[in-house]
Amino acid sequence: MLILPSGRVVDISTDRSKYHALRQTGGCLSSTHRQLYSLVDIVYRYIDDTGSPKRGWTEYDYVFSGYTLDSVRFANDWTEEDKAALCIWLQEKDQHRRIETARRRLHDNQEQLSVKRYSAPRYLYSFLKNQIQVLPQKRASVKQWLATISNMKQNGVREEEIQWSGLYQYLAQFEQEQRINKEQILDNLTNKNLCLEFSIEQLWGEQGGLSFKEIALRMPHQAVYRAALKLDENCICLLRYVEEGCNYRVGVVKTLNNNHHMALNKYWFALDPYGRAIANKNAGNNHSLFFDNSSDAKSAADKHARKHFGVSSGVKNNTHFDHLSLFGGEDYREWFVSLPDYQRIYFGPHFYDHNVLAHIRTTSRNDQNGKKILFIEEVQSDWHQSARRSGYNNSYWGKIANAPFKQEWIVLAIKLILIHASQNGFDGIAWPKGHIQELRYKRDIQSIKDYYDNKIPKALNQLVKTFNCKVETTKINTRDPWLHLEKSQDKWRVADGQGKFKTKAKYNNRDEAMAVITRHCKEIDFDIPVLFINEELRHQISEYGLPLYGHTIK
Repeated sequence: MLILPSGRVVDISTDRSKYHALRQTGGCLSSTHRQLYSLVDIVYRYIDDTGSPKRGWTEYDYVFSGYTLDSVRFANDWTEEDKAALCIWLQEKDQHRRIETARRRLHDNQEQLSVKRYSAPRYLYSFLKNQIQVLPQKRASVKQWLATISNMKQNGVREEEIQWSGLYQYLAQFEQEQRINKEQILDNLTNKNLCLEFSIEQLWGEQGGLSFKEIALRMPHQAVYRAALKLDENCICLLRYVEEGCNYRVGVVKTLNNNHHMALNKYWFALDPYGRAIANKNAGNNHSLFFDNSSDAKSAADKHARKHFGVSSGVKNNTHFDHLSLFGGEDYREWFVSLPDYQRIYFGPHFYDHNVLAHIRTTSRNDQNGKKILFIEEVQSDWHQSARRSGYNNSYWGKIANAPFKQEWIVLAIKLILIHASQNGFDGIAWPKGHIQELRYKRDIQSIKDYYDNKIPKALNQLVKTFNCKVETTKINTRDPWLHLEKSQDKWRVADGQGKFKTKAKYNNRDEAMAVITRHCKEIDFDIPVLFINEELRHQISEYGLPLYGHTIK
């Protein structure tokens, strides 16, 4: 801990080292000591009632400054004297040792890893904020504001959202009769501990490849004409991704006319470096320049770059638990729902990443009618499920800290998957029934079964009941799940979980082990719960979003 000449109290933290390493180049186990600076956070210490700096590591003791030891060089709100004092302090032996601990958070192949963030959290709105905005009262006492906010629970606002909004803490600073403007209430509705990130990890080969950056830019008329995208006056083209190295771009057709045949967010296109549309060779003649989702469009751009410019791809999703999936399916992914800026740091047993609120495993499948389904193989929360067994403890670092979405973490995860599916051309989302989890983990897990059989369907039905859709049943083609894969270090084996059938761990890859399941498990049509996304729901998501908490639609 260091008191700067300005009086500000700072400290350093390496808890988010992997978080920073995934979002830049150069951070790896072989980095020099100086290169680790970009992986180490500067934190600001709070002051207690006696005027002394707080020394703990809870949300009451410090806040992330937004700077690392590397980026603070460019901080405009730091004086040169403060920067010089920090540099001298960092040369001390204790600080040198603490900075070196950043290596413990990194993978052996960290230089090949990157993160891909998705926009789904931006489509979650605060129902509490919406309710405050429409209030007729412009000014009221603290006592009246507390009563008004409490009454909002009768209209669907969740108590947990109020608690985590920061309003109770803000209003506690004032006397009960002091009058506060509505603008002050809205300005202090920070939700800083509810800032979510929805992402996957990617693994790059030595040859690199196309790396798209997310943007939102309307294409000029001349560019649309040059691309030969034949559209009528009701449509516009919105660029959503750009690859700056080779200038490949991916976009989507938008229209304000809800009755237009292109209003379903299913018309994506890819442009080569010269602005020409890349053909979809898997489509019919009518829409040969369009793709059903952004992933297919980016894949077409990647193939085009490899064929015409010799750009090697080599990028794939970085996954660990693909052996715990039903037979079949494509595009297996492991998603992270995280709270990257929350001060209380939690590391779960499954991943290196900090503050993973939930992780979701998905595959892409087609049902018996050819509908494209985003299939949720499994959803878990190490954080909240561990706390359910051991309890939350805010007393000091190392315990299971308090965190938002205690009761709604699984619904939050499903909402994000639903938003992603709606935006990327899927016809619906589905998940297995609870007994599949018992087969997978070889034990009775009634509480987990309840999530899949009751909580998810009930929450989704409440969420979408105003859009004339509900949870139904469909079938997918798979293999009888009495056998499953197990992974032992770098080898694979097949087992039934009951001790009656088990191979040696001798298979070199997943495909070899899957061949055993193909031989021993019969092909079946498997019943699964599904929520199909109709036009009304897709429009709601694209234009208004879904509630962060609860199921009340604005």
